[in-house]
Amino acid sequence: MAKTDTQITFRVTYEFKARIEAQAEKEHRPVANLIHKVMEEYLEQVEKKE
Repeated sequence: MAKTDTQITFRVTYEFKARIEAQAEKEHRPVANLIHKVMEEYLEQVEKKE
């Protein structure tokens, strides 16, 4: 079975990473899942405006 997911890497400050981790923990989800959710919502909003 072919893997369809791909990976993106980016840098953030230690403080920003701590904030993301804290929010992910509050929502009982992995950091990657939180970032994916936030980006998906952002893209949906932007694409509606186009």
